[in-house]
Amino acid sequence: MNDTVLEELPGDRVRVRVAGREFVIDGACPHRLGRMVHGYVNPRTLRITCPLHRSSFDLATGCPVTGPAEKSLTVHHAGVLGQTYEPEQVWLPASERLLDWDDGFHDLMLGDRLRMAAYQAAITEAVRPGATVLDLGTGTGILAQWALEAGAARVYGIDLNEKILAAAAERLAAAGFADRFHPLPGLSFGLDLPERVDFVISEIMGNLVDNENCVAILDDARRRFLRPGGTMLPRAVESYLVPVAAERAHAQLRNGAPQDAGSRGDFTELLRRRRARDPYDLYYDTIIPASARLAAPRLLRRYDFQGDVSGAGHATTYTVRLACTVQRDGLFTGFQGYFVADLSDTVALDISGDDVGADDPAARTTSDSWKHAYLPIAEPVPVRRGDRITVAFSRYLPADEAEGSFGQVYRWRGGVVSGDVTVAQFDQRTRPGPT
Repeated sequence: MNDTVLEELPGDRVRVRVAGREFVIDGACPHRLGRMVHGYVNPRTLRITCPLHRSSFDLATGCPVTGPAEKSLTVHHAGVLGQTYEPEQVWLPASERLLDWDDGFHDLMLGDRLRMAAYQAAITEAVRPGATVLDLGTGTGILAQWALEAGAARVYGIDLNEKILAAAAERLAAAGFADRFHPLPGLSFGLDLPERVDFVISEIMGNLVDNENCVAILDDARRRFLRPGGTMLPRAVESYLVPVAAERAHAQLRNGAPQDAGSRGDFTELLRRRRARDPYDLYYDTIIPASARLAAPRLLRRYDFQGDVSGAGHATTYTVRLACTVQRDGLFTGFQGYFVADLSDTVALDISGDDVGADDPAARTTSDSWKHAYLPIAEPVPVRRGDRITVAFSRYLPADEAEGSFGQVYRWRGGVVSGDVTVAQFDQRTRPGPT
């Protein structure tokens, strides 16, 4: 039985899943531009054959094997099957490693249906012909491409990763946008634009919103780059916390390591470098089912990026105190965090979905690249309906980090109150040490 799946991705790419492997290739055959999404894949030899003139290519290398093609098929990613996960599987937080994102993670983002569908709809709705646009954190350039296709006169693309930015510029040039896309390598705080723009678009939010420092970055961009009356996309974002009984996720931390942490020894070394006391002094990327929630979600922070351009911006150091009333008996193991973003007038992006669509990836309501944030506590606490869980959630910069860096600390501390008695307390932070 051939269980191969071919899936079109933005940027004229095709994802091929076969025999436990995943490949991302160009969507067009280099011979006569046959559509590879309709090709035949041999799961034994890991070769794909173009449906037009029967040129066959090695999926791992892209080299032509048979047929008239002389040029290689471009392979953007080759590895083990990606985007395969189950509820409560624990992964290291991608937002904490953004400077190390490789082609594989960018392909993961390009294939994230929830993320891409919302952004494409919002950009198509908002951007008008002749507009000037800043794509902040442009990455592969897909948001810039959608803005250009909507008629933008110019798009400035800023990204820290010079390699991925150069690839974006090359791809957009091949699509006919060379004279309208202007790549700018570096961190936006240290850059200037030759003009103010009509739109600032960005997808640099983490699953807690500010865990990629997007709040400070977007506030700065709004003040320095956006013209009066211009539009921010996203317009506003809200983050939420909810206590959960995620017993399987907690057990993975207690007994082993996250899916992508390597061996237990590798994970122990990672925690040592972070000065963590234990695996619970870190948050993780995890899909947590709604059925694991012990209380109603509480609003953590709201960011209005479309606000007064001359304003002082949002505080990036804060403490928010929340109290949650337990609605069912269970074992409290930590908190789930997620965001809901208003991208444009009619498009929202909500990453709280929990259907991983194991049998049909197209049925997923989850975000493959963001997932939820799981903030564990060291010692799980049995709770009963009517108990109260209190938490003081803090974000701050450690003394050895400069303002504008990506080195924030999160701290979640609080307790469980039953009747008038505090029956348990917890205190976790992502970089233990003096506050």
